[in-house]
Amino acid sequence: MKNSTFPIALVIIFALALFAGCNQQEAIPTPPPKKDRLVVYSPHPLSIVRPLLTQFEGETGISVKVIQGGSGELVERLEAEKDAPVCDVLWGGMLSTVGPHMDLFEEYTSSNDDALIPDFRQGAVGTVLFSDLPAVLMVNHEKYQGPPITGYASLLAPELKGHIAMSDPGKSSAAYAHLMGMLYAMGGGNPEAGWDYVDAFCAQIEGTLVPSSTVAYKSVADLGPMTVALTFEEAAAKYVSEGAPVDLIYPQEGLVSDQDGLYIVKGTEHRVNAEKLVNFLTGASAQRQLSEQLYRRPVRLDLPLPPMTPLRPKEQLPLIRQDRALVSNSRQEWVDHFHQLCKKHQAAKEVQSHEN
Repeated sequence: MKNSTFPIALVIIFALALFAGCNQQEAIPTPPPKKDRLVVYSPHPLSIVRPLLTQFEGETGISVKVIQGGSGELVERLEAEKDAPVCDVLWGGMLSTVGPHMDLFEEYTSSNDDALIPDFRQGAVGTVLFSDLPAVLMVNHEKYQGPPITGYASLLAPELKGHIAMSDPGKSSAAYAHLMGMLYAMGGGNPEAGWDYVDAFCAQIEGTLVPSSTVAYKSVADLGPMTVALTFEEAAAKYVSEGAPVDLIYPQEGLVSDQDGLYIVKGTEHRVNAEKLVNFLTGASAQRQLSEQLYRRPVRLDLPLPPMTPLRPKEQLPLIRQDRALVSNSRQEWVDHFHQLCKKHQAAKEVQSHEN
């Protein structure tokens, strides 16, 4: 009996040890409760979004899922989802792009509203703003040996034909800001008079647009084939600060400086958390990080540009005072016309290639 029970005891001991070992395995982390989560749609690059969200998550314990896309694409997605919202906050998107769709969003005034520049407060613009973004040119001076590039007129130089990167203004806020800038600046303040220039510009790019605003500046600053990118100031400033062979050019004929917003989606189940995110992103800490580390202009009164920034003081910029209602209401018409001009010059390029 003693010999027969000994193996049984070993089996029992082994089983108990195995069971205990299983219980000591690392626990599978469980997702945070729904109330502690947010879904954010954003056209911003991760280099802007992730540092700020890491700080927000650490301070609040709220987990944030980010879905990226172009501003126009994200607005279309919000329209499709409006009866069953997936997103809680749209972080980004210029007023000129999002303005026609304000019915998708809740009314909200940030707890930091009094600290913002007066022109950027909720009462002045109808929503909460995050940053101020001039539309600029980024030129790779190692790739270009032609006449100096000083603005939009310079882009018609023969040496630049087929070497200018611009994304689709129907999808990208940066591209639409440049379309507005071309129409106003090259039309002498009258957008309708600017279409002759835009037609010539579309011939320069041979009707070809790059897939996104990110591709536009990367194709110039990195190993891409382009010489000039139409982009926002932040992208060009970052490359200049890092010593890349690029120049940041403020178009001398005039430029649009548009502002991007923070929009709480109507019908969100996480309204309180959404407000916390908006208040955090307009707070002094996040806005200081935005200015000092991420090359963007803050919207707060108490945060001047840092001393070593490549950004030019705003009072020195040839800013265009566009009619907000006009550029918002005309957006689809202008984008459609721009697309038609691109198609015309694409077709002309194809005919020429067949003839050759």
